[in-house]
Amino acid sequence: MFITGRGKAAGAAAGLVAASLLLSACGGGGGSAEAGSPPSALGTPDASQPVTITVDSFGGIFANFEKAGLLDDYKELHPNVTIEYTEVQQEDDYWTALTTKLNSGSGLADIQAIEISRAALVTQQQQDQWLDIRSTAVADANQYPPAKQGAITTEDGAVLGFGTDAGPMAICYRNDKLEEAGLPSDAEELSQVITDWDAYEEVGRQYVEATGEPWMDAASGYYRLLTSVQPERNYDAEGEPTYETNATVKPSFDRAARVGAEGLTAKLEQFSQPWNTAMNTGDFATIACPAWMLGYIKQQAGEDNAGNWSVMPLPQGLGGNWGGSYLSIPVDSPNAAAAAQLAQFLTSAESETKEFEAGLAFPSNSGSLEQIADVTDEYFNDAPIGQIFSDSFRAAPDQPLGVDDGAIDQAIGQALTSVESNGVAPEEAWQSALSTLEDQIG
Repeated sequence: MFITGRGKAAGAAAGLVAASLLLSACGGGGGSAEAGSPPSALGTPDASQPVTITVDSFGGIFANFEKAGLLDDYKELHPNVTIEYTEVQQEDDYWTALTTKLNSGSGLADIQAIEISRAALVTQQQQDQWLDIRSTAVADANQYPPAKQGAITTEDGAVLGFGTDAGPMAICYRNDKLEEAGLPSDAEELSQVITDWDAYEEVGRQYVEATGEPWMDAASGYYRLLTSVQPERNYDAEGEPTYETNATVKPSFDRAARVGAEGLTAKLEQFSQPWNTAMNTGDFATIACPAWMLGYIKQQAGEDNAGNWSVMPLPQGLGGNWGGSYLSIPVDSPNAAAAAQLAQFLTSAESETKEFEAGLAFPSNSGSLEQIADVTDEYFNDAPIGQIFSDSFRAAPDQPLGVDDGAIDQAIGQALTSVESNGVAPEEAWQSALSTLEDQIG
């Protein structure tokens, strides 16, 4: 727990989630912010009265706010406010706990973080449990791109969260390890070699042959990269699940499973402690890299590895997105007005720009997107991250979302882990994933 005004949190997890700008699209809530009439405003919180705002979060969302100095900034502007937050690393654990609290009607914080893969479920099945931010005196619900806002908007126009960050995709790599292997280590030169996914894998084979070490971290991460650049993932535009039959999921699974079975991966479970440690020790050379991963790498790899990491754009001018989140307020929060004021501040254009300039998270606020084009990152060899991730954002497809995106991604990810770590045949792992999903979602 971190309490503003009582010292800094140490070792908080950084940079897991990010918000979908183009990928979120209207497949989330299927609604439009213009639909319906905004509800009555809550009013402005009383600045003369002390208030404690509680927050439940995951994956470093609030740790990033703290690292960027935003919580201290808010405390200076609102000395009557104390912010208490708890944060877990794994979103699956967080969502399980949040679901229990929602079902019991107790234990909810004033602000709850919501991951983008849960947005359709929130807007379609939990609408009555979350505050429509149009009802707040401080919120401008139109400060986000339509796709970002659309994912958290219900059919009748209720907007159920403030957008935090976004996850446009790139590839992060250990330039020192590639140089040692005799491979191109400059991002521009490497991009001329890695011209498509086949070339990416072939360079990986050369790396493994030269070093005896893994090329990428995990088959599941490669799968997320492959699927992020496609126009359809788990659902079609009508909200029907298509993961068994579409042209994205099974071909991407097969490619990622083959890479895992071939031994190009480090066989690591993403967001596990061994995976964290490997970022520091160089036990893999490349990783699928949504913008929020930069902050995560910095924390786990540490200052000793500054300059050892670089960023390159996706081949063929492709763009994709992975992850994202919102700050949502339960309708029964006793501090809803104050919580909305805090959430609005943290997701403002100025705050999101400051967070990105600290190398922590890519913005989803429309105003911030205009301010970051020239941002570079010294830790990543002065990589032009503003340009790389903005280009990826602009090229990312408008993927529909569905209520069970999270469950589908988890089952397929576990199946890929079984291939690379336990030697399960890819087709057997695929069928196991389908069986699991049949039991879970029908």
